[in-house]
Amino acid sequence: MLSDEDVLPALSDPQEEVVEKHPSVFHLEKPITIKGGETFETLKLHEPAVFHALQATKIIGRKPTLESIYDSQINMVCQISKWPRLAVDQLPAHILDAATDFLGHFEEDARRNPDEEPDLTPELTITFKPGIEAVGKTFNVMELREPVVSERRAFKSFESRQTFEGLMSGEIDLVERISCWPTAAVLKMPISKFARAADYLTGFFMHGRTTGNN
Repeated sequence: MLSDEDVLPALSDPQEEVVEKHPSVFHLEKPITIKGGETFETLKLHEPAVFHALQATKIIGRKPTLESIYDSQINMVCQISKWPRLAVDQLPAHILDAATDFLGHFEEDARRNPDEEPDLTPELTITFKPGIEAVGKTFNVMELREPVVSERRAFKSFESRQTFEGLMSGEIDLVERISCWPTAAVLKMPISKFARAADYLTGFFMHGRTTGNN
């Protein structure tokens, strides 16, 4: 289970240090002013890190609803833009939709299609430029291989929660165990590269796939 001690190191502006930036900027026709006089007129977004996605899944809760999923999307926009919720709530609806589409496409484009064959190669190497800074070290290369039974068992424990947060926490734990990266470094990964890593590892769990000799 991911503790607060695991998650807190990723709070040090992971988007500025690690995430490979693909910015998108939305200029408002009418500035938004919230109580206290603070004004917002430009919404700046970039690729989320794993930490941002994990925090957003917590909003969805145990039983997803249209409302909780929408709140999760709003939470992601708040995290990445660093706008307060009061300001995001005043965005024109079409801008929030565009912002959500932009933030979501990084993971969606990186995930394997449901009908696509998984990658069952013995090893997968993912490189990071720039490297990820965490726990006083720089992580430039992630080495992955097929999970063993104990690692899959740990993933199943998270998966059994039957929540978006549980599933993502399971993927984070799996990537951490097999890569030997610390949790803080995994949480700072760009979500697109994390999705690729997680899909590779869970691809070995798909029923009907043969990875050994008959």
